[in-house]
Amino acid sequence: MTYGAMRRAIVGLPVTISSALLPNGLWGCYDNENRVILIDRRLTYTAKRCVLTHELLHWRHGDAGCSNDRSKRERRTRWQTARLLIDPAELALAERMYDDDLWSIADELNVTTQVLTDYRATLNTSPNRIKERFFNA
Repeated sequence: MTYGAMRRAIVGLPVTISSALLPNGLWGCYDNENRVILIDRRLTYTAKRCVLTHELLHWRHGDAGCSNDRSKRERRTRWQTARLLIDPAELALAERMYDDDLWSIADELNVTTQVLTDYRATLNTSPNRIKERFFNA
């Protein structure tokens, strides 16, 4: 689903999605108190798609707001975002087409390289290691 299609599909949810010029390299943020997702308007549509998915997961979990990259909530959300946005069969095909060119594979899958890297971190990893990596503090 494209970013535009996602925006249309979530109309009516009890969360507001807005674009803004966010500071300090922040791509997106969810504010649970006001139930608002902000996405930096300078991002590509691919990045906006990934950020919207990520922030909607924060909303679904009722996370308090923006957190640092090392928090348990943030790791959980990154893992879930990657699993939602990357289809294993499409990834296998893209890897055959582009060998190990991370940028081309991510572009083919319509995800950021960060989402692709997060997904790859779960491959060939036991469920206990995934849990340890993404869910433990």
